[in-house]
This record gives sequence, C-alpha cells and structure tokens, in this order.
Amino acid sequence: MSLALIVLLTGIVTAPDGSPIAGATVSATVRAVATTTTGPDGQFTLEALELPLDLVVFAPGFATSRIRATTSPVRITLLPRAADAGVIVSAPGAPPGAVSLSRETLAAAPAVTMDERLRTVAGFSLFRRSSSRNANPTTHGVTMRGLSASGASRGLVILDGIPLNDGFGGWITWTRVPAGALDRIDVIAGAAGDQFGSDALGGVLRLQSAVPDRHAGSLTVEGGSSATYAADTSAGGRQGRVSWFGAAGGFRSDGTIPLEASAVGLVDRAADAEWWNAFGRVDVTRPHGRWSISGLSGRDDRGNGTVLQRNRMSGYTLATSYVAAAQTTTFSARASISPNAFDQTFSSVASGRVSESLASTQRIEGTTTRAAIELGRSAPSGYGLVRASLSRASADFAEVRPTASTDVSLRDDSESLSAQAAWTGRPDLTISAGVRQEWRAAPDDIAARDRASVGRVAFDWRASDLVTVRGSAATSHRWPTLNELARGFRVGALLTNPNPDLKPERARAFEGGVRLQRALWTVGVTAFTSVVHDAIVNVTVTSTVRQRRNAGDAVSRGLEVDGEWRPAGPLRVRGSLQWVDATFDNASEPVLNAKRLPQVPAASGALAADVSLARAAMSLVVRSTGHQFDDDRNTFRLASATQVDARAQMTVGRAAVFAVIENVFDARVETGRTPLVGVAPGRAARVGVRVLFGDLRR
Repeated sequence: MSLALIVLLTGIVTAPDGSPIAGATVSATVRAVATTTTGPDGQFTLEALELPLDLVVFAPGFATSRIRATTSPVRITLLPRAADAGVIVSAPGAPPGAVSLSRETLAAAPAVTMDERLRTVAGFSLFRRSSSRNANPTTHGVTMRGLSASGASRGLVILDGIPLNDGFGGWITWTRVPAGALDRIDVIAGAAGDQFGSDALGGVLRLQSAVPDRHAGSLTVEGGSSATYAADTSAGGRQGRVSWFGAAGGFRSDGTIPLEASAVGLVDRAADAEWWNAFGRVDVTRPHGRWSISGLSGRDDRGNGTVLQRNRMSGYTLATSYVAAAQTTTFSARASISPNAFDQTFSSVASGRVSESLASTQRIEGTTTRAAIELGRSAPSGYGLVRASLSRASADFAEVRPTASTDVSLRDDSESLSAQAAWTGRPDLTISAGVRQEWRAAPDDIAARDRASVGRVAFDWRASDLVTVRGSAATSHRWPTLNELARGFRVGALLTNPNPDLKPERARAFEGGVRLQRALWTVGVTAFTSVVHDAIVNVTVTSTVRQRRNAGDAVSRGLEVDGEWRPAGPLRVRGSLQWVDATFDNASEPVLNAKRLPQVPAASGALAADVSLARAAMSLVVRSTGHQFDDDRNTFRLASATQVDARAQMTVGRAAVFAVIENVFDARVETGRTPLVGVAPGRAARVGVRVLFGDLRR
C-alpha cells in the first residue's frame, strides 16, 4: 500500500563523484508525462506531482536511469554510459528496444513462476508451451524471435549480472527465483553475442533484484486447485552505507495429468511439483564504489506424468562483485560459483499405457564458476569499454540402463575478450559497435580448442520527441552444450540421442525499428531477420529415434509490435504481437527445406490490462499462439491456443486479499505430440492474502 501525496518535486542529478550534471532530462512517467532539464547546478523542479512516482533521467555520456521517487527532494546519481553496456554492471536503464516489466507489473500478474510473468511478451517462450511449473526442467530454455530448433536455450538470463543458464544444459531453473525477489525485468531481443557471448544468440533477459531504501517487507500465502499451496516472503532495509534484501518461497501442487483424456492409461499420474527457493543480497556503498554479495538457492522435485518418471534438481549460486565509478571511468569485477545436481528417470510405456518399465536413470552433478573484469571510460562524445571473462564448468554424468551403464566426466572451459564503443557526440544520436573473441574446449580435457569471433554495429536516433529510430547488424554464435554432446533422453515413445560431433551454431542478424512515444502511450515496431548456420536440431532418424544434428540453416524473419497505453485514469494496457516465418534452408537433408522450425508459431500475441479503483485492483492477461509443429518433419501439428488468466485484489489496511483464475475458459493448450498429445493444465483457481510490514512508503 502507498500513500498519495501531491508535492513540488525537487532534486539534483550528479555523477558518482558528486559533481552536478547540467542539461540532464528528467521525466516523470505518470498519467501525463512531465519533463524538465537540470540547470548548471544539476538541480531540477517538477510541479504538482503525486508521490510515489517513477522518474526517467537521461544525460549524454551517462546511463539512462529509472528510479522510484518517494520523497522530495530526491538525489539521483548517474553512472557513466560505459557501465550500461556490459554483463557485469546491471545499470538501471533499459537499452533501446527493450521491453521492461516493473516490480508493480510483475506483482500484478496472475502467475506463479517468473517465466509465467513474461507471457505478456510475444515471442518469448520456453521450448514448449507449458510453463516451468509443469514442464520438464530440460525444456526450460529461452526462445525468442523464433530461434528454436531444440530444447536448448537461445537466450541468456542474468540476475544482477550473474548468468542463470545451467552450465551443463543451458536451461533455466525458473523455480529458483523467489516471486518477490525482482525489481524489474528487461527483455532484450536480438543477437547480443558481442557483449554477452555464446548464450545470447537470440537475446538477453536481464533480471534486477530489489534494493530497498527503507525497512519493509511482505508475506504472501495462498492455496487452490489440485491441492496447490504456496508461501512467499521478502524483506529488506538500509542502514547507512549498507543495504540488504532477502526473499524466499515454497510451492507444492498435486498437478494434473499432462496428457489428453482419451490417451490416459493405468500408468499415468498427475505431474506433481514441489519446490523451495531463497535469495539474499547485501550491498556496501562507498562514495566511488559498491561491493555486493548475493546468494540464490533452491530445490525442485516433480513427477513427469507416470508412476516411474520423476526428476529432482537442487543447487545454489554464490556471487560477489565490486563496482568503482569515477566521473569518467568505471571498473567492475564479478565472480560466481554454481553447483547443481539433477536426477531423472525415464520409462518405456507398453501399448495401451497399462504398464511401464524403467528405461534409464540419470544423474548429473556439475559446478560452474564464472569470473569477469571490465574497464570502461566515458567522454563527452562517447564511451568505450573492454572486458575479459572466463567460465569453467565440470560435470559428472551417470546413466544406468537395464543393459548397460555410462559414467563420464565432462568439462566446458571458455574464455573471452571483448570491447564495445559508442559515439554520442550528438544528444539525439548514438552509434555503437562491439567485437568479441571467444575460446572454448569441450566436452573433456583433451578436446581441441575452438574459437569464434563475433561483432555488432548499431545506431539509436531520437528523430523527435515523438519518434526514435534504431537499427543493428550483428554476428553471433552458440556452442553446443554438454547436454547436447553427451546426454540422451526419452519423451514418450521417442528416444533422442546425443551427438559428440556437433559444430557450433553461427548466426547473422539484422533489425530495424521505430518507437513512438507520447504522454499516455508508447508503441514500438521492429522488423528482424536472423540466419543460424549449422542449427542444432532434434532430427528424425526413424519413427521412434531422433538425434541432435547440425541440420543446416534456420532462417527467421518477422515483425514485432509492442505498446503500452496509460489513459488519464486507473487503467493500464500493454500489448505485444509477433509474426515470424521460421524455416529450414540449405538443410543437410533436403526433406527439411522450407519446413517450419519446431515449436515456433507463425503468430503470437499477448494483452495485459490492469485497473486500480480505490482499494480494489484487477488484472487480466490474454496469451494467444498460432499452430506450430513438434518435430522437424512438420508431422506432429499442435493446434492454435488462447489462454486467459485473471487476478482480483482487495486491500484492507496492510493486507491484500486476492483471487486468481488461470485458464479462465478452460482452453485446450497442446504442448507436445509424440504422437500422444500432451496438454497444459486446464482451469484452476487459488486464493491468498498478502501482508505488508515495516515502512510502506517505498
């Protein structure tokens, strides 16, 4: 709950060393945008505004900053623009073309996991349509802009600069991020290999945790259909130069049977799920720097839909970083370690689904360490930075089958050097470029060392207060994961084998876009094309066997439209559409040419609306996807689907009572076909209460 207060908002904008920044643009993103410019002393005034509110601050040579103003006067410190370009520093401003979801937007979503909250971004999905709450963890990789040909992630997910992609399989453990841990998410679609490396072939999801300026917290408990229960809590505060924040949660559900009703047999069971997670962060801020230490941990235990099929995942990430910023120079360093364990069982199901037998048991124990340093320097006409990073992943993979067993030790070692630069000599124009050189050896100690060079050029032009135009051209790549090189798996009757001879995917991408912005609305349109050479695909070998292979080119061309409307009232509406033509070309097997990429619909869209009236609030999310295919030969067709989720809330004092209905109209959402049809859960409901405590002015 927040307290509304009409004030004359004053403040000052400074560099990290305390010197004032003249000519900075300060905009208040309220129902009608109010804008002003700082004077020679860095000070500004905005009249008759209601607190709290969001401010966006821009100055040439500095990273754009978004802050929450709760009192007047307010002091705003901008980092040099170099700090906004890299993995290491999670600067507050989102890059041009990014779709940003605020803490309030994330909290209002009728969702449980973080990937479900991202359903309002068209084109974003996991490999299959079902969420991480229901799907097998190995399908939790990120798909953006149609760059999908297998379950491996084509996008990088970072939390406060730390990659969350698993070092063995590249997938994301979404259930490890507590619901209340995040302050915002920036969805940055498009090749970003020059900055972020191999995992950023299709884009980056940048998660930023909350850093409170007052002592406050919350507790949420809820329950509902399928014996679903959840609890989440978060709290944080600041004392002098030290701030801290923590969040934790737990979830369990009996789940539903992930098959269409006509196919269910004696062996089928509801896909139950249970997990807990925790996150903590401590920051110590000095006049010219900040030291941080953080930890993320969790355990996930779930059934896969039959008596014998089950998987368990557990692990943690510990990270530390230091950022030092003077007026023109930024230095940062970061290191992390992520041990993880994954267990899974597979079974063979008899005809008629009356019985099953254990086919294999797998266990993966791995540890990934990452480290990077970065040096950036700003000038009145631009900025530049250089970065060095390394990653060390080791994994023991063991598989026991009725006739044989496998026990191998695997490694994935990589290093990189990169540089980015931008010219910002005109306030309305930024021209940037970047290059990156990577070296990598996998899957063992004697593997030959491979190398890749990628680059990018881009521009961002503010043609007027209404129109911003941008464009980019980039090359990128993705190393095959240890999972693709060494681990096979079974889905229903289909066995997919690994391939130790896989070559890396290499891509080139182009995009151009325009963004229109007025006081009450924003609309962005982006056209893009990507060609992934040697795309790694689960290629059909026989009716029951597939293998991961470099199948040829995966060509993706499309158009994205996103917008937001904030009328002069309590209503806010966000919309997102994507049209994409994603097909194979120059395929190693001619039968694949012109076939659609698996699990990529030609059209998808999302609409989110929320309204607040006094003590009541409601939100609605509509997600629609066109038909798509589950295989490379386009034999197994999945029907189009539209799902509607709704949330209603009533606030009384410090407590908010809410109700959520997922899949309001009980739509059939097909997730896979083997040829048995897998389906996502139908209509479900849950109710809960959220209690705030501490200083609620934040």
